[in-house]
Amino acid sequence: MRFHSAACAAVLSAAATASAFSFSPLAVPTSTAARNGARSFTPTRPAFGLVSNTLIAATPITSHAPSFTSLNLAAGGGPEALDDYIATLAGTESKLASKIQNPKLVKLAGVAALPLSYVVGAAMTPSRRLAARAVGGVIAAVTAGGVGKSAVEEDVRRSCPAAIARRLKELGVEDANISDGIARLQEDYGVDDEDFEGMRTQVYAVYLAGMAKNPLAKTAELKELSNLKAALNLNNQQTGQAHADGALAFYRDVTRFTSIDELDDEDHPDRVSLDKLLFLSERAFRQGAETDEAFTFEFSRVARALGGLSMGEALERAKDVAKPFYDRALASTRAKLNSGAVNSDMLSRARTTLGIEDVEAKEMHIEAFSKEVRVQLGLPEEEEEDDMDDYNENQDKRVETVGEVKDKLEAMKLAEETKVIEDTSGIKFADGGYDTLSQLQSVLGLTDEDADYEISAATTDYWRQTALSTLEDAIAKTKTPTKAWEIIQSRQKELFLKDSSMKEMMTSMVMQALGQPLEKVNGFARVNNAAATYDGLIDAIAAKETCKDVLKEAGWSEFEDFEKACFDPDERASACGFLTNQDRHNMYNIFFMRSVKSNEDGTKNISEESYGLLKELRSMLGLSEEEGVGQIRAFFGPELQSVLSTATEEISRGNATEELLKNLKEKVDKVIADFKLDEDMVRTYAGPLYDRAVAQIGANTPGGIPSTEEVATLVSLRTLLNISEEETYNIHLSTFGTAYKKGIKEALGTTGVIREEFREPLNVLRSRLGMSADAAKEIYMDAIGERMTPMVEFISNEMERLVLTKDQLAQKRGTDFGEDYFKDGSKASGKLGLGTDGNIMSDIMNLIDFYVENGIVQKEVVGTKKVEKKVPSEEEGGEEKTITEEEPVYESTYPITATGLGCIDAQVAELCYRQFVVSSFTDQSPNAPRYEAAKATFGGILGLTTDKMEEIGSNIGGMVYDNYITNSMQTKGALDQQDMMFLANIQGKLGISAEKGEEMLLDTQKKIISEEASTLFDSGEVTPEKVKEFREKCNSMGLDLEIDVGLTKSRLVSMFSMEITPGIDSGEITMESADLLAEIQESLGLTEEEGEEVVAKLIQERANGILVDIIGCMLRGMDVVAVESMEKLVQYAAFVDGDLGLELEESNANKAFNLFENKDWSGVDEETIEKQKALLKIAFGMSS
Repeated sequence: MRFHSAACAAVLSAAATASAFSFSPLAVPTSTAARNGARSFTPTRPAFGLVSNTLIAATPITSHAPSFTSLNLAAGGGPEALDDYIATLAGTESKLASKIQNPKLVKLAGVAALPLSYVVGAAMTPSRRLAARAVGGVIAAVTAGGVGKSAVEEDVRRSCPAAIARRLKELGVEDANISDGIARLQEDYGVDDEDFEGMRTQVYAVYLAGMAKNPLAKTAELKELSNLKAALNLNNQQTGQAHADGALAFYRDVTRFTSIDELDDEDHPDRVSLDKLLFLSERAFRQGAETDEAFTFEFSRVARALGGLSMGEALERAKDVAKPFYDRALASTRAKLNSGAVNSDMLSRARTTLGIEDVEAKEMHIEAFSKEVRVQLGLPEEEEEDDMDDYNENQDKRVETVGEVKDKLEAMKLAEETKVIEDTSGIKFADGGYDTLSQLQSVLGLTDEDADYEISAATTDYWRQTALSTLEDAIAKTKTPTKAWEIIQSRQKELFLKDSSMKEMMTSMVMQALGQPLEKVNGFARVNNAAATYDGLIDAIAAKETCKDVLKEAGWSEFEDFEKACFDPDERASACGFLTNQDRHNMYNIFFMRSVKSNEDGTKNISEESYGLLKELRSMLGLSEEEGVGQIRAFFGPELQSVLSTATEEISRGNATEELLKNLKEKVDKVIADFKLDEDMVRTYAGPLYDRAVAQIGANTPGGIPSTEEVATLVSLRTLLNISEEETYNIHLSTFGTAYKKGIKEALGTTGVIREEFREPLNVLRSRLGMSADAAKEIYMDAIGERMTPMVEFISNEMERLVLTKDQLAQKRGTDFGEDYFKDGSKASGKLGLGTDGNIMSDIMNLIDFYVENGIVQKEVVGTKKVEKKVPSEEEGGEEKTITEEEPVYESTYPITATGLGCIDAQVAELCYRQFVVSSFTDQSPNAPRYEAAKATFGGILGLTTDKMEEIGSNIGGMVYDNYITNSMQTKGALDQQDMMFLANIQGKLGISAEKGEEMLLDTQKKIISEEASTLFDSGEVTPEKVKEFREKCNSMGLDLEIDVGLTKSRLVSMFSMEITPGIDSGEITMESADLLAEIQESLGLTEEEGEEVVAKLIQERANGILVDIIGCMLRGMDVVAVESMEKLVQYAAFVDGDLGLELEESNANKAFNLFENKDWSGVDEETIEKQKALLKIAFGMSS
């Protein structure tokens, strides 16, 4: 169809007008353009089915579809943007669409092609004959040309976005009917779903851009945006597309007039608008309950559209917009705190609305609390920043010379000293401030630690100023320590400072108060101003005592060691931490030299008071006592050394009379008293002098034993030098120890045993040599060990020769000994696998006698035991009383052992002990008791433990037990009392414990019985009698047949069956003797169920055989024999109450029962007769 020429001209004119301004509110939907034959553009759809960000940029700008935004037209705000949007659309609407206000009318008229003039007239004066006129218009259009149907509909659709904007503007986003009103426009304007969705999304983007145009952000806009979404009935995906489109167009329009550098300025209005758009987008997506993945996708699109921002940067900029809102909420909370109109829930809702995270909220809460603290102190909310003008002015200036540096430092120091300190004593919390801060802390959800920290941060400096000035007043004696502490503590309470922080803060103040005088004194000391240094240190010591007194008022235990707490040289913040090690020693040396005074006779000394001051100063300067002593030694040491050396030389000449000793001691004591020298220092100088005198006597004495006169000289020296005898033991041992050892060896003589008459002289010699008892004992043991070594080596060699072959011995010793080395050939022989042919018992006994008679074995108390004793009655004729006493338990110890000396290895030592035990056990000579008694001693001498000796004895005993018990049981069948007594005797001889002996006996019996069982059951001649005998034998020995003897369960069942079968068959075992069955079953270790199963199986087998015999006898007419078999069957039936499980014909059952019933019952009581008949009936399966 074609337009009428006039109408076409009008339409083209309107289109040209729109094209001239180069803007249009709506790009023609692609579906519509395609239907009209226009060139279509189908954008690529990304995830979530949303239009790509590049849609607007990629869409070709045509005369009918320019960019939808000209944001420079918007004055700021969503409604204003809608006004501009509607005005812009008005320039692009066709005249037909603008005149026809009822889109339905236009659609109806468009059913036929109408002349344009008629359509306009009909629209203005509609009538009920519109349809007829439309028909007429069709005819006219055929001849004269007119407006086509599709063109009319297209104009209507073009008007729909303006209609959406207009309705939104008229009703507002909060109207309850706005969503339905906008939805009806789709039907009114005949727009399909896809196009209508695009129009609503476009209107949302226009509105959003208008809101961003106004840089002033308001929290109400979040609600406004949410209502807009609901009014336009947009889902999350459509909202995300609208934000992305709006952001892209908004950023393009902004950058037309604003440079990127200007947008980097956070205060630039356009930058603020961009940040606001980020904030609105972030909130819209979050409040839309997007998933994390969807949020990231949508928000990152907005971020990229606004200049390619990263996700993190965009989120931070959005947060920066939200934070001022929350700051205002916190300020409002503080302002309304006492009204009761605010609470923590309100703040929580505000955080949720604004998207403030918990971590950021906590920081803002702390900042708000800090501001309130300052307000309650009467201070401005914000702390004034330091004036940095001077710093900025001079920071690039360089100081050229050292002189300029010094001048600058002096100027800075002078400025600091002349600086007027502001009086802050009046700064304190207002009345009710504590309650206000506590309430605010609760509303803000702050911990006590956070609140205390902020209060401390705001008030500590004011407390410190008071504390420092008060300490200075106390040091200057203008305030007493008690008063000073009252002021400091009162200031603490005024400023709400916690007691827990006071100790550390007070320590800091004390260090500062004491550090200032020390710093001043250090300046004097560095220029060697001794007088000023001394006086300054005196004042510093006094100041320290004053500070100690102040802290004593606090009663803190941490400051009991005041010097350690406040004067740590390794701690930079301590009162002396700023001093170098050299500075501290320099100050102390100056003070020490000024403390040394000269007496009238010219003797130099230090007064008691000066000594006390020096000690105090050492603690203040962090110097150790050793360093203080070193100073005294360095100064007074030569004097002490001189007088001690002179006195020592005089006494060493001999003839040390009492008078000489007295005069020399007076001189020494005078020097010590004059110089106030301590005992440790005197001992340090006296010790080497005494050691030198002892060494000289030892070197000049023949045989190394001092004479009586020399011993007396040493005693005099100890008296003079105030040295105890115990302190000289070491030098006497090193000097005279060899002589004492020589004396011991001589006393041992050829026998190796020190006789009794030589023991006392040895004690006298030890005393004369000035050695301690422990040292003498050590030398004695060393000498005994030297004498004992060859004796042990000989026994070891003999033992190896007896038990090792020639090759084994050669390999062990690395030497070929030849054939003649062995007494009996090339290999060992003997009893029990050990050589016993060699005669080493005498050598072993010699070793034991040597060890014992020289008193080497020592008895030590290892515990106590309770012993009952009977005591006679104190009264005549009374009964004895039993009392319990505790007695010590002794254990023998062996300080010297063969293994400890290294003259025998552990393996050979065990062989020697084993040999000795076997020999003592087998020996029948008169020496046997002696050998028996010496076993433990010999084991101890070898170095064997008690457990090892018992293990060896048990091994030997095991073999002996095995052989003896085996022989006895083979001959007797069981052990009698005589055998047990013999075994007990062996047990005692071998040193086997009762528990171990019992265990060995049981093991041997088990072994023998197990072998006997194997022989019995493997022989093939097993009889019930032998089974019974074996069972009873095991029972008498207390052996479990399965666990101890090792018989299997099947074997035990077989034994049970074999033993009871003859008894059941013979009638010896009946139901009346069932206890016998139980006894046999239990002794075999079978359960009751297992026993019953065996009996039932046995009876079943027997019953089946008897039944065959009964039937066979009846067939042969052998009724008497049949009756005898039935009597046996009844006997078996009694065990199972007749239920034998037999199967036979009824005729045979009746015949057999009749025979049984007619048998001779003479001598049988009626009850038994009836019982047997009943059992037989049950066995035959007959009814009663």
